[in-house]
Amino acid sequence: MLFCTAASAQDDSGIIYGKNYSFALTAPKGWVLDITSGRQQGLQAVFYPKGSSWKNGAAVMYANVYQKTDPTKESLQTIIANDVTDFKKESPNLKVVDADAIPTRTDARSKDKKATVKYFTADRNGNIEAVAYVDEGNLVVMLVLNARSQQDFEASLPTFKEFVGSYFFLAPAVVR
Repeated sequence: MLFCTAASAQDDSGIIYGKNYSFALTAPKGWVLDITSGRQQGLQAVFYPKGSSWKNGAAVMYANVYQKTDPTKESLQTIIANDVTDFKKESPNLKVVDADAIPTRTDARSKDKKATVKYFTADRNGNIEAVAYVDEGNLVVMLVLNARSQQDFEASLPTFKEFVGSYFFLAPAVVR
């Protein structure tokens, strides 16, 4: 389960945490961090342009976490391949393209960390997605851009890169 605590209403930053992880994200300029609208879908932090909504936004973003059952046997490549397989079960005509890796926010302990990025097109609902996968050892964080049209997708890609660039892994455990 994901939890999110917004740092402040002014900067739209938050800490997303759950079993064995905590990380920070900041809404890109002109976007909103919303900690309530995605809860019915199991999402504790969703992002969309100001003036739109999670439900009706032409482009939206969110974070999700995959907990590895055995980190010694589950590589990032295996998890991505399984994700692609799951997508294709729902959308047999899905096309998947490798995109350029995106650097995340770093410090001395996470120097030069980059997210592996895939683009998903031709899903059954006509949506286009970019998924940035960040391997954190015992889990993989997925940062997702979902757009309703190719035009909205392309217009939102710089914002997605900013979003992924704001990602910062804090700790493998949360003490409250």
